[in-house]
Amino acid sequence: MLRLIQSVYTLWEASDQLEKDAPSPESLDAIISAGIIRPGENESLGFWFARFLSVRQGLWEVIDDALAAAGENKLTLSDDEYWRLFVVGYSAACLLIRNDRFLLFKIATHSIIQRKFNEAIVEYRIPPKQYTMIFSAYVDGADVMRIFDAVEAAKKNRLRLLSLREDTELGRLASALPLFESWVDTSKRSYARKLCAYVSHIFRRRGVVTLSRALAKVMERCGRAASELNLPLEKRLTPALREEFRALLKPGDILITRHDTALTNLFLPGFWPHAALYIGTEKDREKLGVMVDEDRASRWSDECCVLEALKDGVHFRSLSSTLAVDNAVLLRPQLADADIAASIERVVQHEGKLYNFDFDFFNAEKLVCTEVVYRAYDGIGGLVFPLTERAGRHTLSAEDLLDYAFSDDGIVVEAVFGLPGASKNVVTGEQARRLVLGSYESAAAATL
Repeated sequence: MLRLIQSVYTLWEASDQLEKDAPSPESLDAIISAGIIRPGENESLGFWFARFLSVRQGLWEVIDDALAAAGENKLTLSDDEYWRLFVVGYSAACLLIRNDRFLLFKIATHSIIQRKFNEAIVEYRIPPKQYTMIFSAYVDGADVMRIFDAVEAAKKNRLRLLSLREDTELGRLASALPLFESWVDTSKRSYARKLCAYVSHIFRRRGVVTLSRALAKVMERCGRAASELNLPLEKRLTPALREEFRALLKPGDILITRHDTALTNLFLPGFWPHAALYIGTEKDREKLGVMVDEDRASRWSDECCVLEALKDGVHFRSLSSTLAVDNAVLLRPQLADADIAASIERVVQHEGKLYNFDFDFFNAEKLVCTEVVYRAYDGIGGLVFPLTERAGRHTLSAEDLLDYAFSDDGIVVEAVFGLPGASKNVVTGEQARRLVLGSYESAAAATL
């Protein structure tokens, strides 16, 4: 019994802290206005939601344990013991309702936030559809009736419960029952409104999900077919030139690449279609102090020093495979080592995810190639990538990254290979910058 009482006190305190640490109305309004959740916002929302679900699970465990203790010892429990268990379970149930109401009707009031909380958040081992599950539980008729019965039982036995205020262990909870009960609304009108809101959410979600899945399947089939059709020609960036490129690289560098004969060039905007992130060797990782779990560290080893999203997913890959291309640009974020380390540490949490053939930056469950760069750097050291709406989705193309490099001092062009003027060797400095700028400006003009 003492363990259960202490658990409720701890979860009560954690619930108060959840409300204090919740996303502010201003931050939620900014997300809704932008129509996109940026990496930093994605992290903070995911972290808060993980805490929310942890507290919620703890409250359910207290309720289940209190019910189990009352049921298993029904014949031997004294009246006093029974009502002490009632206060514990009732308090936990009221806290659970308070927290769920806060999430449903204060935080996740817009479909953008609801979609985020329905997304699987792999970093925190959160499965999909948690928002819908919570809303469903909140309006579940059987659960509502159980809460109603508990409220009625508390009313009928008010004097008995008031007497428990003198209990040395339980007194604080018994005294707080009026506060706890203020979080519970058992009116039929309120329940009907919430039920209608839930039904509306379900139908809206089904429509969005059905359309999204249909579009994703089409995009995935086209993307997979196109990605398989690279002609087996020798790449112009030879092994010797790759080594020349390697000598220039620093952890955190961005690689923009192109295959001259890839069919996927037809589907992606501009001359430069692909991006990858050089995260460095094991020695670089140790020098920067990047923290990574043992499982990922075992894959991020030897030649695997690039994080890249291809059709098989987001994986650590060898630099030689990433640079087996005809054209390449090296971009370097102008950040301190601590920011580079934080960016790499943040983005490697996405390793192992699937490729996003839907090209939708809203959802972090799957990543497209440029999204690796976006989720590494956006919001760090003053870098804020402007997303462009294409086909109703917020996206960032490889050439958008180049545009950013030419319009902001936060990222600079360090080197290029493959263009006229850089077809025999790797070119660096201001000449590289001019060649890269000309490459996609001339390509854009040719399409007009």
